[in-house]
Amino acid sequence: MKPRTRPERRFRSIIVGCVLLFLIRSATVQAAGGPDDALRGYLDRAYPCEITRVVVDVEKAVVEGRIGQDATDVFLARAPLELPITAVDRFEVVGPIRAGGDGRFSVSVPGDRLLDRWAIVAKAAGGGVGLMSHLRYADEVKADAAPPWPTPRGKKGIGALWPGRPLADLDDLGISWATVNVSINGFMRTTPGAGRTAFEAEGRTWYADDGYVANLDRALLEAARRQITVSAIILVGHAKSAADPAWGKLIAHPDADPAGHFAMPNLVSREGVQAYAAALEFLARRYCRADGQFGRIHHWILHNEVDAGWEWTNAGEKTALAYLDLYHKSMRMAHLIARRYDPRAKAFISLTHFWSRPGGKHFYASRELLELLLAFSRAEGDFDWGIAQHPYPQDLGNPRVWEDKAVNFTFDTPQITFKNIEVLDAWVRRPAAMYLGTHVRSVHLTEQGLNSRDYSEKSLRDQAAGMAYAWKKIEGLKTIEAFDYHNWVDNRGEGGLRIGLRRFADDQDEPLGKKPVWLVYQAAGTDREAEVFAPYKSVVGVKEWGEVRRSL
Repeated sequence: MKPRTRPERRFRSIIVGCVLLFLIRSATVQAAGGPDDALRGYLDRAYPCEITRVVVDVEKAVVEGRIGQDATDVFLARAPLELPITAVDRFEVVGPIRAGGDGRFSVSVPGDRLLDRWAIVAKAAGGGVGLMSHLRYADEVKADAAPPWPTPRGKKGIGALWPGRPLADLDDLGISWATVNVSINGFMRTTPGAGRTAFEAEGRTWYADDGYVANLDRALLEAARRQITVSAIILVGHAKSAADPAWGKLIAHPDADPAGHFAMPNLVSREGVQAYAAALEFLARRYCRADGQFGRIHHWILHNEVDAGWEWTNAGEKTALAYLDLYHKSMRMAHLIARRYDPRAKAFISLTHFWSRPGGKHFYASRELLELLLAFSRAEGDFDWGIAQHPYPQDLGNPRVWEDKAVNFTFDTPQITFKNIEVLDAWVRRPAAMYLGTHVRSVHLTEQGLNSRDYSEKSLRDQAAGMAYAWKKIEGLKTIEAFDYHNWVDNRGEGGLRIGLRRFADDQDEPLGKKPVWLVYQAAGTDREAEVFAPYKSVVGVKEWGEVRRSL
């Protein structure tokens, strides 16, 4: 190769400097136009450099990547998780990048770097720092162990496992999957006290409430004894509702409006990130043990119905992009912390049945959030997340889901209910939606049920028919791994709904009585299915169950 002359080197430096100055000014203009403009520009931009892989263990992070042909004087930078991409000047510059002749490099950074993000930056003459790559999270986490996993016997699951439930149903119904609600405000404390156990995480001492943890242990051990795969639904209470006010102030997003039932975690301050990480660390250490001493958590659902975030995961008034930026960080944290203890753990996004249109004021469309999550995954390194969908009927009070009108069999359908559940199956099977473009993501139906308007014979028959219909719709869809029925028992706190498999616990005639839907659910997937399901064909209006299925 002919060596460059001094004028050639000077000319090349001028070009590189101009390109860098353009990038920095571009970022500044976008930031001035608003956070959404900056974030959208960041996701869509083709940068001249790339971090291609990050591998972490407890001692170091190995960061690999490549720099563009005209990229000189570039640096590796660490981006704390709480900083927005507009705060490039606050990233920590680790050191200069020395690439090989092919532009590739590998840098080892000491320390526990599990939650760090990495970027390539350049400094412009006269000050200023510009991004030369997208940020990158850890791609691979060296796990401490590989705890055993149960082999599911089928798709049948149950929601809201907890002590005090009719636990014999776990055996009688043939349950393979379960969800457990985990309120981190319920067990996390910042100060010592009676009935609290200290633990170390994120460089400080925290305390766990022994009573809450004991109940969680009991629930998870009941599942473990039956080889049930458990998904924990991680919930964050509002600051003012926390038993420990100091904890509440740390963990809840500062913009969270109390109109919501729950809050987004505080991922905009260092202290908030550390508090949230400490809670996840406690859960992963205790419930991803190889010996299963306290029971097991296998998957992590963050948080609840985030497309209806104003109600269920409130972060204040946010655009869909700004909201998903926060939520994506929560998913990444759970994924990375769990993977340190369990290399098969997955994080799941929780969504309602509203698909291409929001379900109400301040809400988002599920599909929009999924597409944004895919965009973040493409930009910052894909990870194996799944979908926790709630395909309730169009009208939660009407179990005759086959009559739903607000659905169709296209990707533009306003809603996804049991009637058109095939749409979700087809959507995740697209290469654009797959993990790394090759692996179909897991879909779990983690909260859904059919209502009986009352306990009359007709209402109970319609509810049971709705369950038979739903089961015949999903049984052949391989993407749907689990069906967690909700609710286990009719609950007087669910706005008049009676979607349980059993009657109200205080029902005057038959407390906790098994409804016909209980018998349908028991028979599903067994050699008794055809016999038990048969009477409900006429209710649905079909001669054979195959008539309810749709190929897409």
